[in-house]
Amino acid sequence: MNIFDISSCSDYLFLILASTPDSRWRCSRKVSTVLCVHPYLCQPTNCSEHGECVNGRCQCEKGWQGAACDTLVCQPPACGPHGFCTASGCICDAGWRGTNCSEACLPGFYGDGCTKTCSCFNNGSCDPVNGRCVCPPGFHGDTCERACPLGFFGASCAQECRCDDLCPCDPQTGSCNTTLPVDTNYTLHRAGHCLAKQMLTSWRKEEESHREQPHLTERSWLIITLVLLLVSLIISCHQVCRRSVTSRFPERQDYSYVPLQDINGAPSCAVETGKGSLGVEDSDSQEEIWSPSHSERS
Repeated sequence: MNIFDISSCSDYLFLILASTPDSRWRCSRKVSTVLCVHPYLCQPTNCSEHGECVNGRCQCEKGWQGAACDTLVCQPPACGPHGFCTASGCICDAGWRGTNCSEACLPGFYGDGCTKTCSCFNNGSCDPVNGRCVCPPGFHGDTCERACPLGFFGASCAQECRCDDLCPCDPQTGSCNTTLPVDTNYTLHRAGHCLAKQMLTSWRKEEESHREQPHLTERSWLIITLVLLLVSLIISCHQVCRRSVTSRFPERQDYSYVPLQDINGAPSCAVETGKGSLGVEDSDSQEEIWSPSHSERS
């Protein structure tokens, strides 16, 4: 029996036919042969990378179908307008859920697969797609954490109150007949006190600005006052001195009258007049006005 080399056959079946003498054959001989038989191949051989080739046929993975495993089982419009098909089924857009993406997220959830939780206060709701808070009337802020400022109300606090005397209104309805919370009243009290103090300070500054400003400083006025007092004192002293001199020499206020005889040491002579009164000689011959110049000449 002859045996051939079959190492080159990777997938094979071999058949050995061994012949023995047989009277039916004219020429009996020994025959030996090998047949290589390959399995059936798939098209494509890798089954589009979504299956396995078995006996020439593709066995597809889950979610794929077709002879070549190149077609998804999920086909539009199976996922509707809010999703798209994949091998594992429908993948929903943010804000949607369900096997065919036809259900919106439950309140308080948002995002892909509705797995994220909203963080809105004061009964605010969030957008199911991006989680942005939608505030109820009377509140505002990224998470609806702030009430409307005084004087405004409504959605996003966009409307202005229309109450008499500019009084605040209900932040939700805009009603002027409202009772404000205790903390709001306390805030109003502090704000009113602050505004009143600021207004009073402003009025005082405005009044001072309108007053006439003196041309001289306070120090200059003080110096002038002291000088005037000193001048007045000097004048008063001078007047007192003059009055003293006048009282001593009532006949001569600006000079001294002394007879010449008294200056020379001679006794004065009295002349009897016809009327029996004392007299003196002619003043031009016997009297002189004494002065320092006359004293020096004598």
